[in-house]
Amino acid sequence: MKKYIFIIICLSIFSNFMINIGETKNIDKKDVQNIVIFCYHDVVDSSSLEILNTDPYAISTERLEEHFKFFKQNGYTPISLKQYDNYLKGKAKLPKKPIILTFDDGRKSMYTHIYPLLKKYNYPAVFAIILSYMDKNILPTTDIKKMVSWQELKEMQNSGLVEVASHTYDLHNFIVSNKYGDKQQNVTTIKWHNDNYETEMAFNQRIDEDMQIGNDIFFKNMGNSSNILVWPYGAYNDYAIDSAKKIGYKYQMMLNDDVNLQDDTLFSRYIIYGNPTDEELLQMLEHNYPKKEIMAAQVDIDMIYDNSPEQFEKNINATIDKIRNIGADTVFLQTFADEDGDGDVNEVYFHTNLMKVKADVFSHVTIRLKNEGFKVYAWMPVLSYPWMVEDKDNAITASEEGKQGWYTRATPFSPMVKQYTKDLVKDLALYAPIDGILFQDDLYMNDFEDFSIYAKEAFKKEFHKELTKEILEDEKIRNKWTKLKTKAINDLTKELIDTAKKYRPEIKTARNIYPIVILEPESEEWFAQNYEDYLDLYDYVVIMAYPEMEEVENTDAWLEHLVQISLNNPKAKEKAIFKLQGYDWKNNVWINNDEQNRRKDIIEKLNGKNMAIYPIDVFGK
Repeated sequence: MKKYIFIIICLSIFSNFMINIGETKNIDKKDVQNIVIFCYHDVVDSSSLEILNTDPYAISTERLEEHFKFFKQNGYTPISLKQYDNYLKGKAKLPKKPIILTFDDGRKSMYTHIYPLLKKYNYPAVFAIILSYMDKNILPTTDIKKMVSWQELKEMQNSGLVEVASHTYDLHNFIVSNKYGDKQQNVTTIKWHNDNYETEMAFNQRIDEDMQIGNDIFFKNMGNSSNILVWPYGAYNDYAIDSAKKIGYKYQMMLNDDVNLQDDTLFSRYIIYGNPTDEELLQMLEHNYPKKEIMAAQVDIDMIYDNSPEQFEKNINATIDKIRNIGADTVFLQTFADEDGDGDVNEVYFHTNLMKVKADVFSHVTIRLKNEGFKVYAWMPVLSYPWMVEDKDNAITASEEGKQGWYTRATPFSPMVKQYTKDLVKDLALYAPIDGILFQDDLYMNDFEDFSIYAKEAFKKEFHKELTKEILEDEKIRNKWTKLKTKAINDLTKELIDTAKKYRPEIKTARNIYPIVILEPESEEWFAQNYEDYLDLYDYVVIMAYPEMEEVENTDAWLEHLVQISLNNPKAKEKAIFKLQGYDWKNNVWINNDEQNRRKDIIEKLNGKNMAIYPIDVFGK
């Protein structure tokens, strides 16, 4: 199996620095965002086969030198953050192809293997130190001899080639995150202890205390403070970033390759994993690393949850096996309970105080799936919560009796609804390590909706007239009102995304869309959905390619037409996910594998890259 490497792209804005080697030039900010940052870990002798064979992050000294030679041969010049800082201040120029080298954790190899090579090639680098490991009072005795010393760090720092960064004091670890005993990375995890969750205030206080302790220990032993913080495992959130800034860290480093960091002091990095080939290194350096296609399975927790813990675990195992068997790498995981299938959400599967929790199991299932290598998106409704419309002012209402849509929904124009939904998304993101959010198809309004008091206020503000059924007979006004309804729903999802990203900054977003909106764009009037808008707003658009539900006569022709029309927009090549129907609800039968594979072939032949299946037959053959 091919091993991938993750390199670090500095999505920042590098600044002025003078360098004495290589060609120099002034670089635009957009060019600075293309600077590649590599994250290495342990470097050992080629004879250390036990380490090289068991630690996928370790490479040999010989291979590291090959990397250095490769950079030089291809015109890439390592730079320091001090040089970068000078560039930002307008005091220097960047080399033509700048890169940054970082080495994490603080192993002895920094001094014995890496530093000699840095001196040989005159390459600067950032060394990130786990500060609690440097504290001999708590350092595991088996590791003491493997760690670099303060004296060695001072020597390397004084050479001008090494900048020493904090890798936090004691956040480079995992803590219990739920009643199942699942562990997650410290920085982004609400701790479960004494049969309960810690408060968000206590959660934030842990971060603040670690920043202060780490800064104090660094200054005591190095004689100066570091202005560089490297987050363990690349995990961070908005509060952690602010906490680090307050303590004095100017630059912060994460991991991941495709995150748009909106700050010129934040850097994304690619992690060297599995001893990459020269070809793979060049792909990273040129930002030409192939983007993986998505195959998603949409999973109902309703199908697998059981009051018996033993049976529940068996059901999770069966789900994992089924997902793996269909070749999926991504899971759209149900956050809500809807066993009767009416679309009304009265209970959820994650911790919140806003509504009834059927069982706090979403985080557990998510972690089980992630531990198996799957990306997990929270499949989440936004408006279809009956408890939100107990106040009738918050309910979407129709102009005529019998014209109400098939979901009970709250109006996106209501300030209370906006706050409720943001608070609900906050709880989801705070307690579950999700990779993304899939917005449910309850986000729509038909052409007879919305006549709530808040919609009427929005209408009057825009048109300076009262909203009535009669005024919408004016086609010009009706079309403009449709666009405003579409925008209101879209704007609500943007607020929800911003809320979620405070706690999970790197999550991806996806949204369900009805196929008729793509096939007949004028049908926006009937749904307040717009395909082109979605391609601009979200990372992915999930097209509900359900021929049985649409009751089409010629399944193949309909699917071919849908795929062709969907891919007319160039953005859709990467963003469109064609979700295939796994169950025929009309005839109450599962769609067999042969038919499913045939539909996949149709999509692939038309250059559709990403697919999903819903539902999946977890317990079937």
